[in-house]
Amino acid sequence: MNDKPVLTIEVLKKYEPIASLSTERLNELLSLLTLDSPGIGVSLFREGDIDNQTVYLLDGDIQLSSSDGAISKVITARDDEARFPLVDGQPRQATATALTRGHVIRIENSILDYMMMWDQMAVSEDRDTQPAQTVTPPPEQETPAGEGGRSWIRKVRHIMAFESMPPANIKQLLEKMQPLDVQAGERIVEQGEPGDYYYVLTEGEAQVTRTVRLANLEAGSSFGEEALLSGGKRNASVTMETDGQVMRLAKEDFDALLKEPMLARLSPDESRVRVARGARWLDVRHAREFRHSRMPHAINIPLHELRMRLDELDKEIEYICYCTTGKRSSAAAFLLVQNGFKASVLNGGIQVMPQDLQRD
Repeated sequence: MNDKPVLTIEVLKKYEPIASLSTERLNELLSLLTLDSPGIGVSLFREGDIDNQTVYLLDGDIQLSSSDGAISKVITARDDEARFPLVDGQPRQATATALTRGHVIRIENSILDYMMMWDQMAVSEDRDTQPAQTVTPPPEQETPAGEGGRSWIRKVRHIMAFESMPPANIKQLLEKMQPLDVQAGERIVEQGEPGDYYYVLTEGEAQVTRTVRLANLEAGSSFGEEALLSGGKRNASVTMETDGQVMRLAKEDFDALLKEPMLARLSPDESRVRVARGARWLDVRHAREFRHSRMPHAINIPLHELRMRLDELDKEIEYICYCTTGKRSSAAAFLLVQNGFKASVLNGGIQVMPQDLQRD
């Protein structure tokens, strides 16, 4: 039991409900789950915990017990019950303690729910668009989305950019987004132009430039949100380096389906409470603005540098983004949430919290 087991798609298919996921989705899940090896006597979780995780027993034995005595049993990895999540539900209704050396699989509930939703929706779309009594064509013969097909849905459903949006909006999002084939050298976004679309790159590679190259984009990357959120002009250009495909969402649909649902806006009092509990201020203004005045212990990463400096931030920490009015920080929080960070916005910006500012 001391050797770390190798997780494969075949292993994951032993567990419910993830056994119903597509092979593509299971491949992604392998890189997103956590393999834990608790020592003998160590609790996997405790009664009353809210950990927002799905936990599976891979090998070994555990004891489940509740304070009221309603739950008291031993589960081994050989039991049929081990195919299902341990004490599913939040908060936890029992404590799970390792009786032997073993391993458990931990998956964030938000990730698992998102994957299940995408797979089920893709199946629904396939059924809705598949003519009766026909055989599904191979990928190279699939009907283009613009001609009534939904083949592009299968290309985009691995993208985690929309993980935090309400599930009810996903269906509308797919219907509103337009797939476009693009060529190497084609300029998708032009610096200085007004923002009209939000884009997701589903195939190929692109580069972001502002006089010089700033970043490379690969399939799954999204861009164009800064101008839509701030109401300003494009602050960089995006050019295709290879042939590929993008999906675009018009500004009015972006505002309705993505902008507000993905942004948690906090009042000054709510922000102070969260900072006291461990959240960090993230100042997305220019460095000279930050030097002049700032929130206590704030981190400064200007908005135009944020995409390139995401590796400086910790996904275990909540960040409260702020600027002067809330526009730039809205774009910052949106970008962070898309990339798996916990982020919110100080509603109204630091102009509503002048008494809290540190000044030089």
